Amino acid sequence: METLTETSNSVDETEGSFKKVERVKSFTDYAIQKAGLNNGDATSMKMHLKWIKDGHVVDATYNEKEHETRKEKTHEEITSKHEEKEKLESEKKTTIEIHIPSCNQKIDELNDEIHQTKLDLEEKKLQTGYQPIKLATYGILVGVLSVYLILFYASTIYASFFRNANSLLATAGDDIILYLDSIFDMKGILTPSPSLIIVYLGSFLFFAVGLIPHTFEGKRKNLWKAIAILGALIVDSLLAYKIDSGIYNLKVMAGVAEENWFFLTSINFYLVLTFGFLAYLVWGYMYELMIKEKNKKNAGTCAQLVIRDLKSKIRSQKDEIKGLKEKVIQLESQISMLVGRIENLKKDLEKAVLNPDLLSQCLTSFYMGWRQYLNSSPDFDVKKVECESAYKEFMETHFKQIPNLN
Repeated sequence: METLTETSNSVDETEGSFKKVERVKSFTDYAIQKAGLNNGDATSMKMHLKWIKDGHVVDATYNEKEHETRKEKTHEEITSKHEEKEKLESEKKTTIEIHIPSCNQKIDELNDEIHQTKLDLEEKKLQTGYQPIKLATYGILVGVLSVYLILFYASTIYASFFRNANSLLATAGDDIILYLDSIFDMKGILTPSPSLIIVYLGSFLFFAVGLIPHTFEGKRKNLWKAIAILGALIVDSLLAYKIDSGIYNLKVMAGVAEENWFFLTSINFYLVLTFGFLAYLVWGYMYELMIKEKNKKNAGTCAQLVIRDLKSKIRSQKDEIKGLKEKVIQLESQISMLVGRIENLKKDLEKAVLNPDLLSQCLTSFYMGWRQYLNSSPDFDVKKVECESAYKEFMETHFKQIPNLN
């Protein structure tokens, strides 16, 4: 029989060894030839199937360069996954050996501070830093600013809602220019009238609103403070707009108004915010300082505040440890996925000498040729059963699905 194979002169290097690659034009004819040489033996057939799978026997159209490119790409992906895995393992190790112990150490230190604070309190050694002169200074400033804010809001409310423009222009006389540029109306809030009831009650309302940010406690106290301060800014901005708008209307009635008035470019708008909102912020800061200094006066109260602050820090550290442990679990999951991916890539590198679909076709063609040889004689009925069993076992081992032979 005329040989149906071509022997390749090229040599592939795999896993440090060399293998000779045999190229065939037809796996069916190649199988008939080999089956004849081995008398249809099932063991021999299985050996030839393995040679085909391992790439020792390939199709004549087999592209060695394409195969090597595919192998190199798989090698690169394995290397990339290894580097990613090592990076995650390093991050996990750093978290377990450095970050978590560091948090635990801080918790121990904070607990030691709490214990020491209690001891100092019992032994009357606790240094609170209380200074009477500071408390007196802060108290005076808070008192003066409180009176100022009440008068300021009373003036702004009166100027915004109760000032009579016609009466003001009629009685202003030579002071008309002064009135037109004034953001306050002290004469109005000091002249007895029924409207002053609402004016002063309203000013106390705004003053009470200013106390709200200093009453928040808990984890989100800064957020609530910011919201309250923003609310105060919005209210002050509305009052500033109302006053500036009133001043502009007075100028229109007096015939000295600007042609292109816009409140955001008006100095009066920002003056109201400065004398109102800025004063409110300063008052709030002085109030906080006064309360803190007052708490220092009592050693027991001061110790409670210190311990409460330390316990808050401990809770923060525990929350951080919890987050770090969750991070470790996530890292372990990612590492496990990478390990599985690396193992699959290694198996692909070992098994996929050829494209899986093409390899399956080659193996199927070879078996069809082998069975064609066995069908040529009834003496091979037993061997047909053995070969069919060997083929199915081989394909089930290396492929998810056995190709349909029909």
